[in-house]
Amino acid sequence: MSIATIQGNAERNCEHDVLYWKTWMAKQKTLELLFGIHEKSFQDMPRMLLAIKDSNLGIIFTWNHKMVNSNKTIFRTTF
Repeated sequence: MSIATIQGNAERNCEHDVLYWKTWMAKQKTLELLFGIHEKSFQDMPRMLLAIKDSNLGIIFTWNHKMVNSNKTIFRTTF
């Protein structure tokens, strides 16, 4: 849902104008509550891929990433 749509719904249903940045922040917080934070999802991905591999015999996947330094990795793709 776009920010403008959320603002329109708030104005129609609550009869209240909401600033763009407040609407954006509320959307970000809602997405974090629903799906978690990006860093946590990235940390859980190897375990999830291994679980998929263990439950589907014969599956092969490739983990494409780039090590930036000893504690930071940039995820690119997985197939």
